[in-house]
Amino acid sequence: MSIHLDNGLLTLSKLLLSLLIGSSLFTACRKDNFAPVPEQSNVPCLLQTANPAGRSYTTEAVVEFECTEKHCGILPLSTKNYWVYEDSVYDNGFFVKVQLDTLRYTSTKKSMTDGLIWWESNLSVGLPEILYANDSAFFTLGDRLFTPDVKDAKRDYTIPAGDSLKYLTSFEDAAANGKSVKLKTPVVTSFGTFYDCVYFEKNARFFRKDQVFFKPGLGVIKYIYEKTVPGSPVLKLQQVSTLIAVHIE
Repeated sequence: MSIHLDNGLLTLSKLLLSLLIGSSLFTACRKDNFAPVPEQSNVPCLLQTANPAGRSYTTEAVVEFECTEKHCGILPLSTKNYWVYEDSVYDNGFFVKVQLDTLRYTSTKKSMTDGLIWWESNLSVGLPEILYANDSAFFTLGDRLFTPDVKDAKRDYTIPAGDSLKYLTSFEDAAANGKSVKLKTPVVTSFGTFYDCVYFEKNARFFRKDQVFFKPGLGVIKYIYEKTVPGSPVLKLQQVSTLIAVHIE
C-alpha cells in the first residue's frame, strides 16, 4: 500500500511541477500581447500587387489610418491576425531566458499620393517595422538622409524569380548585403513542418546579421538575430524566435 501511495505522490509532484513551469513561461509574455484585438467586419481579402520601390512621400502625405481591409500577398495582413513566437533571448551569446511574444499589425498608415496602406508591427521578427507587402516582396519607409521631412520607400526582402537572389540592402544604421533563397528542404519546428519556404538574410559584416525563414502566405517561421559588441568584430547571438501558434482570418 505504501508503494502505491508513494507513486501517487510522485505523480502528483510531477504534475504540479509541470503546471508551475507552464505558468512561469506564459507569465513571461507582456500583458498587452494577449489583449483583445479590435472588431472587424467580414470583408474579402484584397490582393496587393503595387510596387512602391523608389517612391518618396513627405511626412504630411503619410497619415494615420484605420484600416478595416484584409490584404493578401506574401504576408496576410489584418488587424485580427496574430503570430505567437517562443523567443530564446541571449545577452551577447549567453542564454538569458525564454519568453512568449505575439506579433500583431494593428497600427496602419496611408500614403495619400498613391493610397497604399502601410502596416506597423508591435515587435520585430526580422521584417520591416513599417511595411507594405505585395505578392512577392516587402517594402519599408525610411527617412531620407539629411531630409527628415521626406520618407523613401525601399524594397527590403524579395522572393526570387529563380532559386536565389543577391542584392544591396541596409539596416537603419548600416549598409548590408541581402540574400533570398528558395529552400529545397522543409523547415522543421515544434509547431510543424513547412515546405516551399524562403530564406532571407541581411548581413552587415562586423556589425549585424539577420536570418529569416519565411513561409509565403503564412509568415515568419523562424528568426535569428546576431550582432557584434563594441570592440569585437565577432557576431554574438541575441535572439532566436520560433513560431508556435498563428491566427489568420
